[in-house]
Amino acid sequence: MMPSPTMFRAGLLWSLLALLWSLDAPAALTVAGTRFVYHAKVSSLSIRVGNSGDQPTLLQAWLDKGDVAADPRKLNVPFVLFPPIQRLEPQQRSALELRYTGEPLPRDRESVFWINLLEVPPRPAGSKYLLQLSYRMRMKLLFRPDGLPGLPEQAAAQLSWALESVPQRALRIGNRSAYYVSMSHLTLGSGTRSIHFEGITVEPYGTTRIALPEAKERLAKGTTIHFEVVDDNGTPFSASAQMQD
Repeated sequence: MMPSPTMFRAGLLWSLLALLWSLDAPAALTVAGTRFVYHAKVSSLSIRVGNSGDQPTLLQAWLDKGDVAADPRKLNVPFVLFPPIQRLEPQQRSALELRYTGEPLPRDRESVFWINLLEVPPRPAGSKYLLQLSYRMRMKLLFRPDGLPGLPEQAAAQLSWALESVPQRALRIGNRSAYYVSMSHLTLGSGTRSIHFEGITVEPYGTTRIALPEAKERLAKGTTIHFEVVDDNGTPFSASAQMQD
Protein backbone atom coordinates (compact mmCIF):
# COMPACT_ATOMS: atom_id res chain seq x y z
CA MET A 1 0.00 0.00 0.00
CA MET A 2 1.37 3.38 -1.02
CA PRO A 3 1.60 5.95 1.82
CA SER A 4 -0.97 8.73 1.65
CA PRO A 5 0.13 12.40 1.46
CA THR A 6 -1.01 12.80 5.07
CA MET A 7 1.14 9.86 6.22
CA PHE A 8 4.11 11.20 4.25
CA ARG A 9 3.78 14.68 5.79
CA ALA A 10 3.48 13.18 9.28
CA GLY A 11 6.62 11.10 8.77
CA LEU A 12 8.49 14.09 7.44
CA LEU A 13 7.37 16.19 10.41
CA TRP A 14 8.63 13.59 12.89
CA SER A 15 11.96 13.41 11.06
CA LEU A 16 12.35 17.18 11.16
CA LEU A 17 11.46 17.32 14.85
CA ALA A 18 14.00 14.58 15.58
CA LEU A 19 16.64 16.46 13.61
CA LEU A 20 15.97 19.69 15.51
CA TRP A 21 16.11 17.85 18.84
CA SER A 22 19.41 16.19 17.98
CA LEU A 23 20.94 19.46 16.77
CA ASP A 24 20.06 21.07 20.10
CA ALA A 25 21.58 18.21 22.11
CA PRO A 26 24.85 19.48 23.61
CA ALA A 27 28.12 17.59 23.40
CA ALA A 28 28.99 15.88 26.69
CA LEU A 29 32.74 15.55 26.07
CA THR A 30 34.96 17.89 28.11
CA VAL A 31 38.68 18.47 27.58
CA ALA A 32 41.11 20.24 29.93
CA GLY A 33 42.79 22.60 27.48
CA THR A 34 42.34 23.99 23.98
CA ARG A 35 45.90 23.42 22.69
CA PHE A 36 48.88 21.38 23.83
CA VAL A 37 52.67 21.70 23.77
CA TYR A 38 54.78 18.55 23.75
CA HIS A 39 58.28 19.36 25.00
CA ALA A 40 60.94 17.10 23.52
CA LYS A 41 62.41 16.30 26.94
CA VAL A 42 59.21 14.76 28.38
CA SER A 43 58.35 11.06 28.03
CA SER A 44 54.60 11.58 27.63
CA LEU A 45 51.80 14.11 27.84
CA SER A 46 48.42 13.56 29.53
CA ILE A 47 45.22 14.96 28.01
CA ARG A 48 42.40 14.97 30.56
CA VAL A 49 38.92 14.25 29.22
CA GLY A 50 35.53 13.66 30.78
CA ASN A 51 31.87 12.91 30.13
CA SER A 52 29.65 15.62 31.62
CA GLY A 53 26.45 14.02 30.34
CA ASP A 54 24.01 11.56 31.86
CA GLN A 55 24.54 8.85 29.23
CA PRO A 56 27.62 6.77 28.32
CA THR A 57 29.60 7.95 25.31
CA LEU A 58 32.26 6.46 23.07
CA LEU A 59 35.43 8.47 22.49
CA GLN A 60 37.75 7.94 19.51
CA ALA A 61 41.11 9.78 19.46
CA TRP A 62 43.75 10.23 16.75
CA LEU A 63 46.23 12.75 15.33
CA ASP A 64 46.64 14.25 11.87
CA LYS A 65 49.07 16.62 10.15
CA GLY A 66 46.51 19.28 9.26
CA ASP A 67 44.17 17.62 6.78
CA VAL A 68 40.76 17.59 8.46
CA ALA A 69 39.42 15.06 5.93
CA ALA A 70 42.31 12.59 6.23
CA ASP A 71 41.44 8.94 6.91
CA PRO A 72 42.72 8.10 10.43
CA ARG A 73 43.55 4.57 9.25
CA LYS A 74 46.04 5.91 6.70
CA LEU A 75 47.78 8.57 8.77
CA ASN A 76 51.46 8.35 9.65
CA VAL A 77 52.34 10.64 12.56
CA PRO A 78 55.24 10.35 15.05
CA PHE A 79 52.92 10.07 18.05
CA VAL A 80 50.83 7.41 19.75
CA LEU A 81 47.62 8.46 21.50
CA PHE A 82 46.31 5.82 23.90
CA PRO A 83 43.68 4.53 24.20
CA PRO A 84 42.48 5.21 20.65
CA ILE A 85 38.93 4.20 21.63
CA GLN A 86 37.34 4.21 25.06
CA ARG A 87 33.91 4.23 26.67
CA LEU A 88 33.21 7.03 29.15
CA GLU A 89 30.45 6.49 31.67
CA PRO A 90 28.28 9.43 32.82
CA GLN A 91 30.36 11.94 34.84
CA GLN A 92 33.48 9.80 34.37
CA ARG A 93 36.88 11.47 34.06
CA SER A 94 39.78 9.89 32.26
CA ALA A 95 43.07 10.74 30.55
CA LEU A 96 44.65 10.05 27.17
CA GLU A 97 48.38 9.44 27.07
CA LEU A 98 50.33 10.98 24.20
CA ARG A 99 53.83 9.68 23.42
CA TYR A 100 56.39 10.81 20.85
CA THR A 101 57.69 7.76 18.98
CA GLY A 102 61.05 9.27 18.03
CA GLU A 103 60.77 9.73 14.28
CA PRO A 104 62.94 12.66 13.10
CA LEU A 105 61.36 16.11 13.35
CA PRO A 106 63.03 19.50 12.78
CA ARG A 107 65.24 20.44 15.73
CA ASP A 108 65.49 24.16 14.95
CA ARG A 109 61.76 24.97 15.08
CA GLU A 110 58.38 23.80 16.30
CA SER A 111 56.28 21.27 14.40
CA VAL A 112 52.49 21.26 14.41
CA PHE A 113 49.97 18.41 14.51
CA TRP A 114 46.26 18.17 15.34
CA ILE A 115 44.54 16.11 18.02
CA ASN A 116 41.11 14.79 17.04
CA LEU A 117 38.53 13.72 19.60
CA LEU A 118 35.32 12.19 18.24
CA GLU A 119 32.41 11.74 20.64
CA VAL A 120 29.80 9.16 19.60
CA PRO A 121 26.76 9.31 21.94
CA PRO A 122 24.54 6.24 22.44
CA ARG A 123 21.40 5.83 20.42
CA PRO A 124 18.39 6.23 22.74
CA ALA A 125 15.95 3.35 22.92
CA GLY A 126 12.93 3.70 20.67
CA SER A 127 14.60 6.35 18.51
CA LYS A 128 13.52 5.10 15.11
CA TYR A 129 13.36 8.58 13.60
CA LEU A 130 16.30 10.12 15.48
CA LEU A 131 19.24 11.34 13.42
CA GLN A 132 22.39 10.32 15.30
CA LEU A 133 25.09 13.01 15.49
CA SER A 134 28.73 12.75 16.51
CA TYR A 135 30.80 15.64 17.81
CA ARG A 136 34.41 16.17 16.79
CA MET A 137 36.98 18.42 18.44
CA ARG A 138 40.29 19.36 16.82
CA MET A 139 43.03 20.91 18.94
CA LYS A 140 46.49 22.05 18.00
CA LEU A 141 49.53 20.09 19.21
CA LEU A 142 52.95 21.76 19.05
CA PHE A 143 56.12 19.68 19.28
CA ARG A 144 58.79 21.92 20.82
CA PRO A 145 62.46 20.82 20.58
CA ASP A 146 64.91 21.71 23.32
CA GLY A 147 67.16 24.73 23.01
CA LEU A 148 65.11 26.89 20.63
CA PRO A 149 66.27 30.52 20.59
CA GLY A 150 64.12 33.08 22.38
CA LEU A 151 60.88 32.49 24.23
CA PRO A 152 57.49 31.55 22.72
CA GLU A 153 55.79 34.55 24.34
CA GLN A 154 58.27 36.82 22.52
CA ALA A 155 57.56 35.38 19.08
CA ALA A 156 54.87 37.96 18.22
CA ALA A 157 57.53 40.67 18.40
CA GLN A 158 59.43 38.82 15.66
CA LEU A 159 56.66 39.28 13.10
CA SER A 160 57.15 41.52 10.08
CA TRP A 161 54.25 43.21 8.26
CA ALA A 162 54.28 44.34 4.65
CA LEU A 163 51.97 45.01 1.70
CA GLU A 164 52.14 43.24 -1.65
CA SER A 165 50.43 44.22 -4.88
CA VAL A 166 51.59 41.41 -7.20
CA PRO A 167 50.07 39.01 -8.14
CA GLN A 168 47.26 40.39 -5.96
CA ARG A 169 46.90 42.89 -3.16
CA ALA A 170 47.83 41.11 0.06
CA LEU A 171 49.22 41.46 3.55
CA ARG A 172 52.48 39.54 4.00
CA ILE A 173 53.28 38.43 7.57
CA GLY A 174 56.74 37.04 8.16
CA ASN A 175 57.87 35.14 11.24
CA ARG A 176 61.55 35.37 12.20
CA SER A 177 61.14 33.14 15.28
CA ALA A 178 61.34 29.38 15.81
CA TYR A 179 57.77 29.30 17.20
CA TYR A 180 54.32 29.14 15.66
CA VAL A 181 52.36 32.37 16.10
CA SER A 182 48.59 31.88 16.23
CA MET A 183 46.35 34.93 16.07
CA SER A 184 42.70 34.65 17.05
CA HIS A 185 41.94 38.12 15.65
CA LEU A 186 43.67 40.69 13.44
CA THR A 187 42.57 44.25 12.59
CA LEU A 188 44.19 46.55 10.05
CA GLY A 189 43.57 50.26 10.51
CA SER A 190 40.88 51.72 12.73
CA GLY A 191 37.35 53.05 12.61
CA THR A 192 34.52 51.98 10.35
CA ARG A 193 36.83 51.20 7.43
CA SER A 194 39.14 48.85 9.31
CA ILE A 195 39.74 45.33 7.97
CA HIS A 196 39.22 42.30 10.21
CA PHE A 197 40.51 38.73 9.97
CA GLU A 198 40.12 35.68 12.20
CA GLY A 199 42.22 32.59 12.87
CA ILE A 200 45.64 33.33 11.34
CA THR A 201 48.74 31.20 11.90
CA VAL A 202 52.30 31.98 10.82
CA GLU A 203 54.75 29.08 10.89
CA PRO A 204 58.32 29.35 12.22
CA TYR A 205 60.67 31.13 9.80
CA GLY A 206 57.74 31.21 7.39
CA THR A 207 55.38 33.64 5.68
CA THR A 208 51.60 33.91 5.55
CA ARG A 209 49.86 35.96 2.87
CA ILE A 210 46.31 37.28 3.33
CA ALA A 211 44.38 38.65 0.36
CA LEU A 212 43.05 42.18 0.95
CA PRO A 213 39.72 43.50 -0.33
CA GLU A 214 39.99 46.24 -2.93
CA ALA A 215 36.98 48.17 -1.67
CA LYS A 216 38.61 49.17 1.60
CA GLU A 217 40.63 52.26 2.34
CA ARG A 218 44.14 52.10 0.92
CA LEU A 219 46.71 50.86 3.42
CA ALA A 220 50.19 52.31 3.62
CA LYS A 221 53.37 52.27 5.66
CA GLY A 222 52.63 53.19 9.27
CA THR A 223 49.11 51.70 9.30
CA THR A 224 48.33 50.40 12.79
CA ILE A 225 47.82 46.68 13.23
CA HIS A 226 46.03 45.26 16.27
CA PHE A 227 46.02 41.52 16.89
CA GLU A 228 45.48 38.90 19.57
CA VAL A 229 48.05 36.12 20.00
CA VAL A 230 47.14 32.81 21.63
CA ASP A 231 49.69 31.63 24.19
CA ASP A 232 50.62 28.07 25.23
CA ASN A 233 47.59 27.87 27.51
CA GLY A 234 45.17 29.00 24.82
CA THR A 235 44.75 32.44 26.37
CA PRO A 236 44.75 35.40 23.93
CA PHE A 237 46.75 38.54 24.68
CA SER A 238 46.67 41.83 22.77
CA ALA A 239 49.56 43.21 20.73
CA SER A 240 50.06 45.87 18.09
CA ALA A 241 52.47 46.76 15.30
CA GLN A 242 52.79 49.05 12.31
CA MET A 243 52.94 48.33 8.62
CA GLN A 244 56.59 48.43 7.63
CA ASP A 245 56.38 48.99 3.87
